[in-house]
Amino acid sequence: LKRLQTSPRGALCQQPRCRSTPPGMMPRPGESAFLPQGACERLAPEADPSAPGSLYRGIPQRPPKEGEYLDSLEVPQHSQHQGHHRGHHGHHGHRHHHRRGAQKDMDAQAEMAGRGPISLLQEFVQCSKQFQAPQHRPILQWDFDTRMVNLTTLEFRAAVAFVLDGLPHHAAGGWRPSKKLAQRDAAERALAFFIGSWGEVLLAQQGGHTGGFSAKAARMPSASGYKSYTVQELEHFLCSSPFCMGTDAQWSATWEGEQCSALLELDILGVRHKFPGMPQGSEEAARADTARRVLWYLRYPGFEDAFEPDPYAPVITALQIPSPPANWANDAREGEDAVYIAEKKTVLMRVQNRLQQEYGRQVRPGQSMWEWSYETHESDEGWPPLCRATVHVPVAGRSFVGGWARGQREAQIDVSTRLVAFLDGEHSPTSAEDSSTTVSQSGSVCSD
Repeated sequence: LKRLQTSPRGALCQQPRCRSTPPGMMPRPGESAFLPQGACERLAPEADPSAPGSLYRGIPQRPPKEGEYLDSLEVPQHSQHQGHHRGHHGHHGHRHHHRRGAQKDMDAQAEMAGRGPISLLQEFVQCSKQFQAPQHRPILQWDFDTRMVNLTTLEFRAAVAFVLDGLPHHAAGGWRPSKKLAQRDAAERALAFFIGSWGEVLLAQQGGHTGGFSAKAARMPSASGYKSYTVQELEHFLCSSPFCMGTDAQWSATWEGEQCSALLELDILGVRHKFPGMPQGSEEAARADTARRVLWYLRYPGFEDAFEPDPYAPVITALQIPSPPANWANDAREGEDAVYIAEKKTVLMRVQNRLQQEYGRQVRPGQSMWEWSYETHESDEGWPPLCRATVHVPVAGRSFVGGWARGQREAQIDVSTRLVAFLDGEHSPTSAEDSSTTVSQSGSVCSD
């Protein structure tokens, strides 16, 4: 992976940078991407490389200075073995040379295969020499999200942060049963996208195939410059990009005081990206600002020199890369589902805390606060199976039977509502004497 033959700045080995490819890195296919505020103004873009994932990266906030240039990629040259071979011994030496060369190649491949994706990703990032990172800052910085799959299973999703060519990146992987597997997954996806997907584009361009912006498709900026375009025109440029594959742009805006920030969401090479811009005085201006930054990022003709990474930004100089927005790797629906799941996960905890408050002093040492039992529906063939839960509270001398629900967790939540209703009635000023009667048609409260 000698920074391949591809560079996220759009360069092949020892070749000038291709202006039609982005200057930063991206997540793997099917993932979403986001760009943070730092070395640039915020610009934004599960173990199968084509599964969903995410990335967050930043766009510079100052235009290039007069006379400045972008660095090109350099890789070590392979040394050439020279010599003359004469007669039988010369021929034998030639064969021996090829055997040694083949052995070296095999050793190199074995060494590469023995190194994990995390090490390879770190080496890939370290090839970026445009900006010097702080001395003691880790090359890769990790963060984890967690979720409960069921009552006993916890899953992890890793997000790796790094700075490449002056741009901060946050790439997220898929959900895995351990943190180590989640780290490997995130690193594999990042390599698959940055080296795989963008590498194919760059190699196609080197082969003479049209992989970037064609002269006919690209409208050059007018005499008044790239700032003269409307949001609609900028959106047209983006959606007509071969990298965006005709996907529609989706906008959202957030206001802080009198300043508005626009978030653009679209697919690039099959990867969902989210691009936030800098705050502006109106939503229209905020959208235009974000769109221009995305076009700069994609090296759209006429926008190549609109911005450049800022070497003095906090994302470059700080020991910790600034974090992206919360839930940046989730879409809106997933975020809603996460809130719902989080609420369900805490239902039983809240009920147990309530029992502890009411009966904690009456519980004998070693006695359980509650006891659970379950029964499944005999004629049901669905999955999860229909289940009905019964909870017994020994210290209160009460048992509560819930209704039929899909799975044990849902059955527990159902009967918990009946337990809470009992506690509310038992300790309210207007507590009824028949609190042990049927609570609903599907559940009941029983007295010992």
